[in-house]
Amino acid sequence: MSTPTARKTTKSRRVQIAVIGGGPKAAAIAAKAKVLRDLGIANVRVTIFEAEHIGAYWSGRDTGYTDGEQRLCTIAERDVGYPYKSMFGSEVDVAMASNFSWGTFLHGRTPGYEHGYSTWVDAGRKPPRHKHFADYLQWVIVESEATVVNKRVTALDKDTDDKRWRIDSQRKSGSASTHRTRFNAVVVTGPGPANRLPVKPARSATVPRDRIFDGSNFWSRRDEVLKGLEFAKEVRKYSDNPIVIVGAGGTAAAILSWLVANGARDLPIQLVAGQPTLYTRVDSVFENRLFTDEEQWLTLSSELRKAFFDRLNRGVVWATVMDHVSSATNFTMVVGRAQTISVPTSGDIELSVRRDDGVTVQLRPSLLIDASGFDAWWFLSLVRGLPAPLRTKRQRAKQRDQWQISMANGLQLTGQPWDAYPALHAPMLSSNVGPGFGSLMVLGAMADRVIKAHI
Repeated sequence: MSTPTARKTTKSRRVQIAVIGGGPKAAAIAAKAKVLRDLGIANVRVTIFEAEHIGAYWSGRDTGYTDGEQRLCTIAERDVGYPYKSMFGSEVDVAMASNFSWGTFLHGRTPGYEHGYSTWVDAGRKPPRHKHFADYLQWVIVESEATVVNKRVTALDKDTDDKRWRIDSQRKSGSASTHRTRFNAVVVTGPGPANRLPVKPARSATVPRDRIFDGSNFWSRRDEVLKGLEFAKEVRKYSDNPIVIVGAGGTAAAILSWLVANGARDLPIQLVAGQPTLYTRVDSVFENRLFTDEEQWLTLSSELRKAFFDRLNRGVVWATVMDHVSSATNFTMVVGRAQTISVPTSGDIELSVRRDDGVTVQLRPSLLIDASGFDAWWFLSLVRGLPAPLRTKRQRAKQRDQWQISMANGLQLTGQPWDAYPALHAPMLSSNVGPGFGSLMVLGAMADRVIKAHI
C-alpha cells in the first residue's frame, strides 16, 4: 500500500471515534481517518465494536442478512471512497483511490479468486457477491489500522465531563467491561433487530416455529427454511396454502429471490404489502446524480426530499434482483397490512391481513416470513439517561420524525435531549440530510460528514 506524503502541519488534537458495527460505514470512516492521518490533515482514531466479525452481515456465515452468494444491488465502484469529492481536498481522493478502492483490493487477490481484477473486468464488472464484499470490508479495516473490539456494546454513557462517551461492552462469554478510551463521538450503524408481528397461539396450541421466520433469522436458519420448503411442497399436493412473505422492500425481495432459486419457483407465493406490485429500481443517471449533488439536495423542501428518498428506497427492488424474482410462476400480491399471527389448536399458521379495501382476511401460510422491516432506532436502549419513551406509538413516531428533520450536517442527532450528550451520529436515519448517506451509495461522503464534524 502506498503511503501519501504527509503535510507539515501543526500537531492537531486527537479525535476518538467509536463505530458500533463492523460493516461498510465503519470501513469507510476508518479508511478516511487513515488517509487524513497519513496526510497530516487530522489525527482521527477509529475504534470499531463488532460482536461477530467484520462484514458479518454480508458474509453469509449465519450471522447476517444474506447467504453470501447474492450480488450487491449497486456497482462495485461505489466503494468506501465514492464519490471521490472529499471535503478535505483532491489529494485525499487520490489517496483513497490508491489505497482503499475496490480496484486496489482486487489487484491484491490471489490467482483463482473469483473477482481478480482482470476476471472482474472481462466478466463485465458485475457487482460483487456479498461474501466478497465482506472480504473487501475486512481488507479495508485491516489496512486502515483501526482498532477492532470483538464485543457487543451494552451501554453508552456520558463521561464525567459530559463531552465524551463511555462505552460498556460484553464478550460472547459473558464478561463485561468499560472500554478504557473515552470517545468524542459514537457512530451507530446497522439495520437493527427485525420487526416481528405478534404471535397469538390458542391455549393448547404449539407454535410451529420451524415454519415462521423473520427478515434476519431467515438467513441464519436456512436449514430449517429448506425443511419448511419440503413441507410446503407436501402441502401443495392437497391444498393451496401459499408461502407468505410480509413486506415489499429489499429484504423481502432478497428472500423471494432466494426461495425462487431454491425450489419454490412453482409453489404458490403471496407477498403482503401496502402496494399493488413490486416496483423496479434501475440505475438512472438522473437519480444517481442527486445522490452526489449535495448543493442541489439543499434546494429541496423536506417534502421533496422525503418523496425522492421513498421513491428509491421504500418498497422498490433493484433490477438485478427483479430479474430473478420475475421467474416465479405462481406469485401474487395481497395489498394490505399484516396484523397478527395466530395458531389454532390444529397447529396451522393463520395470518390476519387488513386489506386495502377495509376487509380483513385470514391467510393460511405453509411457510411464513415476516420481512416487514427493522427497528432503525434500536440504539436508543443503549443510551443511559434518556427521558422515558413517550406513551403512545404515534407520539414516539412524531418525536423521532422531528429528530430526523433536525439532524445536523455531520449526521449527528441534535435538539433535546441530544444536545446534552456527546455527538451521536446515525447515518441510517439521515435521509433528510442526504439520500445516500444511509446506504452504500456515497460511503466516502458519509465518512467526510462524520469526521468533519470534529476537526
